[in-house]
Amino acid sequence: MLPAPGRSAPPLRISTIVTIAIGLDASCHVNSQLGAVIVWLLAGAGPMISIRKALAWQIAVMLALITSVVMARAFAETPWLMLPFVFVWISFSTYVGTTRKLGVGLLVIQIVCLITFYGVVFGPQEIGWNAAASFDGSAIAFGVIVLFDNWLWPDPGEPILMESLRASVARARSRLLGASNFFLAGESVPRPPLPAPTSDLPAHMALLDQALAEGASEHRRAILLAAITRAARISLEVDRLITTARENLPREIRTMVRGEIQRAVNAIADALDEIPHKLPARIVVGADEQAPATRTHVRLAMDNLAARVIQIRPTYIGKISPAEIENFAEFIDSLAVLTRHVERPLDEPPGPPTTDPSNSAVPRNSAVPRNSAVPRLTDPADPALVRYCLKVALCTVVGYLIGVISQRPDLFIILVTVITTATPTYGATLHKMYLRITGAIIGGAVSLLAIIIVSPNFDALPTYMLAAFAVFYPFAYSSLGNARMSYAGKQMGIIFSLVFVGLSPSVNIYEPLWRIWGVLLGDFVVAMVFFSLWPEYAGDSLLPRLRRVIANTLALAPSGSASSSEDQILKTNSETMRVLTEFLEIADDARMEGHSCAVYHNGIVEAAGTLRRIANQLSSIATARVLTQVPQLDPVTEFARERVVDAIRRQLRSWLDFFGGAECLSASAARAIAEKHSAGELAEPLTEFSSHLEEGGFARLESWPLEPRRTMIAELQSMRRLEFLFSELNRYLADIPKPPRHASRIEG
Repeated sequence: MLPAPGRSAPPLRISTIVTIAIGLDASCHVNSQLGAVIVWLLAGAGPMISIRKALAWQIAVMLALITSVVMARAFAETPWLMLPFVFVWISFSTYVGTTRKLGVGLLVIQIVCLITFYGVVFGPQEIGWNAAASFDGSAIAFGVIVLFDNWLWPDPGEPILMESLRASVARARSRLLGASNFFLAGESVPRPPLPAPTSDLPAHMALLDQALAEGASEHRRAILLAAITRAARISLEVDRLITTARENLPREIRTMVRGEIQRAVNAIADALDEIPHKLPARIVVGADEQAPATRTHVRLAMDNLAARVIQIRPTYIGKISPAEIENFAEFIDSLAVLTRHVERPLDEPPGPPTTDPSNSAVPRNSAVPRNSAVPRLTDPADPALVRYCLKVALCTVVGYLIGVISQRPDLFIILVTVITTATPTYGATLHKMYLRITGAIIGGAVSLLAIIIVSPNFDALPTYMLAAFAVFYPFAYSSLGNARMSYAGKQMGIIFSLVFVGLSPSVNIYEPLWRIWGVLLGDFVVAMVFFSLWPEYAGDSLLPRLRRVIANTLALAPSGSASSSEDQILKTNSETMRVLTEFLEIADDARMEGHSCAVYHNGIVEAAGTLRRIANQLSSIATARVLTQVPQLDPVTEFARERVVDAIRRQLRSWLDFFGGAECLSASAARAIAEKHSAGELAEPLTEFSSHLEEGGFARLESWPLEPRRTMIAELQSMRRLEFLFSELNRYLADIPKPPRHASRIEG
């Protein structure tokens, strides 16, 4: 799927930047094989670059090239001794780049260093010139990017993210209407296509990272993450509705309630239509989000539908086949879930600390870093991340060996392929490998055509720049589409940059063919290491993060280890939001792994959204307790209040113990945990607490000052929301180890 209408400017911007940069490379006689690749990577990914950041990256490139030249010369006579050094260097740099989210900047450094280590084997006398060309190419690339990002054509990430969310919700609305029409009208209208195996989540996550790198606050990060989660949940539920609507079954029940279903679908579609209109301007949250008339219409339409279903139930129970009843109930259930998504406002996350240190009841912790979302190098190493870094290094060494043994300088492309293709989990790597091959075929074919058509007939620089622009524009356009088209488009651009070498006449097609062959060899190496020798699945990446999120949520509960100060609450909540962002990335990996995956992608997304809401609610309660001195309640009411908190902590603790145990991926054990936490476990103490507090029109709070009284009533409201959220959480966490049964979540 291509970008939405009105988004032709970004691909035009990217192709213009790349064309100007490679034109400058040619004008300055920069003989670098990587100049076009560097500028394509920088222009098409990552946040806008400031002058200071560009200078820092260029200095880092310079130091890396100096180090690589020195080390390459040291190992020039004994290239086999270089292999352990390459293994250690790639492992360490990949770990640092992943944990610090250095993105494409570190990728550029890894590529130029690997090319230096590889090129010294075939041309040791030219290693200095090649390194200088790489430095010049990166300097031109950074310079052009800085000019466009800061003065000529800025394109910040947050507006792009909001536009992408708008397009995602609009597509979900269109798919909802198409599936509903088929469900009601049957074969007289087109059958809706099956949901795609990929989603918009990877693109949204990348744009979120870009917005953060460009200066978005942690508070804004939480709001954007909430909007991304809502869009993902809406899309997943529409996928479920489409799958239900496609089943070939009798239509007797739906015919009886055709009008009510149509009105409910239209009301939901109208509510979904409001979301895209709001997003380009701002994301409203919490108390700012009022209930418009469309949401009232949605609730009224769903109530009328439910009443009609109850009315006709005696006419079909016992007469209609169970399969049709289940299908009808599943469809109505999807409409009910979508109603909840559009009715529920986005939670307002805790804001940054605003209290003055001298007036704060608890001393502020000045050691808390400004950006707590970025993990420190001193944090305990993630075993899954360490394994991933070792696998990338192993693939790099194997690719290096293949190139050296074959005695082909052009096979440096194997190393580039490994660095840009290998990802932490099976599903993402497999997906990238397929798209890499597709990009290699399309990009290679276009490059060969350009060499055959352009090179023999033209020798002017403007002609070659025009040809490059004509190729880069469609590749950039496809790179801004959905997850599938996005990566394929990026790989086409990389292949064209590597194969269509320089801007001078050349009809030699053998060197480009070797480079295309190198892409396929690189994919084969990654497949052997990641899929056969050392596979890593989404479930392996999910479990440690899930335990961390539950542990952080437990720490945010009143009397928890993170609830003692406002700064600690904000830090822990920010860490939770960061890990939940990784949750959504893992969910997309799980979707791509398909039936072989041990975890259910829909359950991951739903659990991530619910955990985020719970963490925000608990953070709000804990922050209010820190900032507001509340008088002591009478012993009976205070005991009931603490019983609610104990029930919350008990449920979180049980799930933390479960996902840390041996049966963490057992669906039956997960369902047993969910069934153990009955609705009354939290409802009973909450009812007792609310009855005491509300007795006599809040008579117990009558003598309290306004601020403590308002804080206590707000805490009661938060606890009521938590009661509902925990009922959702138990269901969604039980769904993670295995997809839920086909039966509907409600009765017909």
